[in-house]
Amino acid sequence: MDSIEFVELEQLQPDVLVHALLKVVDITVLTEALYSFRGQKQRKVILTVEQAQGQHYVLVLWGPGASWYPQLQRKKDYIWEFKYLFVQRNCLLENLELHTTPWSSCECLFDDDIRAITFKAKFQKTTPSFMKMSNLATHLQEKCSGMVLIKAQILELAFPILAAQKLVLNAHSSLKTIFSSLPNIVYTGCAKCGLELETDENRIYKQCFSCLPLTMKRIYYRPALMTIVDGGHDVCIRVGSTLIEKILLNISPDCLNRVIVPSSDVTYGMVAADLLHSLLAVSAEPWLLKIQSLFMLDENSYPLQQDFSLLDFYPDIIKQGAFSEAR
Repeated sequence: MDSIEFVELEQLQPDVLVHALLKVVDITVLTEALYSFRGQKQRKVILTVEQAQGQHYVLVLWGPGASWYPQLQRKKDYIWEFKYLFVQRNCLLENLELHTTPWSSCECLFDDDIRAITFKAKFQKTTPSFMKMSNLATHLQEKCSGMVLIKAQILELAFPILAAQKLVLNAHSSLKTIFSSLPNIVYTGCAKCGLELETDENRIYKQCFSCLPLTMKRIYYRPALMTIVDGGHDVCIRVGSTLIEKILLNISPDCLNRVIVPSSDVTYGMVAADLLHSLLAVSAEPWLLKIQSLFMLDENSYPLQQDFSLLDFYPDIIKQGAFSEAR
């Protein structure tokens, strides 16, 4: 326990205990997400935190940590020191989250505290324009875990449907094919954990036993594997359900069959299909992608495993050339 260190959020790695200085940006209490703690039902509390301006991460308060809610709410936007947090991968969103543990503690820092002064000085200097930018060849050569901005073109989206089956969309996919594929890239899942729900012989959805008594359902986009290319190099990166929805201009997956206006035959699904078709076209513009990378190396710095997850994207910024000028 004495060897645990304070970390930078962009350098997070899964399944480790860490300390962190964080600014609390927002607090959400999920009324529909309940769990048992010491024989009582408790709501799930989620903090949105950051160390660099605009770079948001999730901190989930469990058990005794949920009792911090009143003091955190009173001092939102302050700098807090959190200790003994566990880094865990969110399998639905494909990103890393911080979770409290039975050993966790928190402390609000006064403005004259040297830790708060140092944090604020670094925070004000760290804006998206100063995030590390690289190209794919350099990043793969450096083998550095962390967060990076890479300008690349999207070649393919692969949506796993079953264990041995996947739906692949690329530049060869026609608009009609993409539109007809939309029902296969959404699924009905548990509203709490996102687990895909099976149906019985009567086509009634089975319950998610791990989340009982919650029985609510929700429609999700399936997570995808995105193949990107930059120069002569290409990699696959994982894209969570939330980012798939963001790529589709926040068209909700349960709205795909709805018409945009009553007097029109155009549905939201048609718009979503057109967006995907434009995204994957050979002539499509490259996107600026914010990627979380994780390299596991042996003693000779040979990559035993490399993993990439999409955290965000900036299509408009590329067109405006803002990042190019910042460089």
